Amino acid sequence: MTEELIREVKHIQKCLVNKEMTGEEWEEKMAAVNKLEEVSDYLKDALGRGIEF
Repeated sequence: MTEELIREVKHIQKCLVNKEMTGEEWEEKMAAVNKLEEVSDYLKDALGRGIEF
């Protein structure tokens, strides 16, 4: 299940990124993408430790 969550997080990141955005909207989207990357890293670490969700 954890691997599936990681794939979903990566998919959501790709959906959020729109290269045509500028300014504050771009910054907000990138902040969300960065937070999702932190979630993905956490899930990978948890998976490496054998923790299941």
